[in-house]
Amino acid sequence: MKRAGLPVLSLIGVPMRRAALCAVLLLCAASLVATGGTPALGQSNGPIVKPGDTRGTGFHPLSPLLRLFGVDNNRRTRLREQRPKQRIQPRREPVKPVIVEVPKDADARVVLVVGGDLAKDLGEGLEATYSEVPSVRVDTLLFADEGLTTEMGGEIADRMQGVVQGRRVGAIVVLIGSADTRDFTLAGGAELQFRTEAWADAYGRRVEALLAAARRQRTPLVWVGLPPPKGRERRANFRYVTTLIKDRVEAANAIYVDVWDVFLDEEGGYTSFGPDVEGRRRRLRDNAGVGFTWPGKSKLAFFAEKAIARVLGSSGAFAFEGVEDDPNFVVLTGRIGSPETELAGAEDARNAPIADTPQYRLIVQGVMLPPASGRVDDFRLSAP
Repeated sequence: MKRAGLPVLSLIGVPMRRAALCAVLLLCAASLVATGGTPALGQSNGPIVKPGDTRGTGFHPLSPLLRLFGVDNNRRTRLREQRPKQRIQPRREPVKPVIVEVPKDADARVVLVVGGDLAKDLGEGLEATYSEVPSVRVDTLLFADEGLTTEMGGEIADRMQGVVQGRRVGAIVVLIGSADTRDFTLAGGAELQFRTEAWADAYGRRVEALLAAARRQRTPLVWVGLPPPKGRERRANFRYVTTLIKDRVEAANAIYVDVWDVFLDEEGGYTSFGPDVEGRRRRLRDNAGVGFTWPGKSKLAFFAEKAIARVLGSSGAFAFEGVEDDPNFVVLTGRIGSPETELAGAEDARNAPIADTPQYRLIVQGVMLPPASGRVDDFRLSAP
């Protein structure tokens, strides 16, 4: 075949010049692959642009050849450095400290904690509170997974009275009700549905049975209300039960400790965290949202101890004796300190008003002090 006077050879329909160019390019590509893309000695030490490299302009000398063989150099992949994943360490709840109790006195008064699962948390907190008080010992009468609506509900009052009899019990502390948000069956077989009027009446009678058992033993009783749990529905049920308990306890002139708002946030919602007894923000509630962590137990016991102090004194060392008809009382005659019998402000009171002084005229005679010009109580009209 001749064209324009120049002999041109062909190989399977492809001009020889193009075939030779392809062969040269193939040899170059094979050389780069064999050497791993390392430039020859004497070449520039600058970076070699590799297929898929995003640095620079993206120019590659073999781009036409790569496109000929179906390699698209325009599709680039970004190489990202893979950082090792950080393992998130779960937050550990504070460990219960080692409680070392001092030896208790032979005649130490007993604080008897009675109730269900939450009473166990309260008992541990009170044990730590009174661990260094030799005149007070904390005992517990616990009913796991029980309440006033369970099978044992009708026996708790009798069991408590049997424990108190013949012992030097200074105060009974009750915390119960977390297992009572349910229907329950009376001894005669009657089924009572939760939140009905019949349920409330029967439950109130069982609360009153506990109060009556303590009164028969002439033992002061402190009833700690339920704390708010996690979950809106459960919280509403706890609130219903603790309201019924509070009404019965206060009607019997017993001491009721309301801890509901203590474990809520500023907006009145549930929170697992809050200030502990030292004011530090700590996790107070357990994962289930009903029980307590150790800081929460200590905080619960802190409020219970303030009520117990009304009976045993701030240290428990000066238990009041001799009141038989109504053990739930507040003493005003120095039970916490020295045993004086005179109230503050008696006949020997100091700082009595002196006659013919502004203090005497104001406090004794009831005469208003004369207004001073410019003072806020000067209501005289100024001259025009």
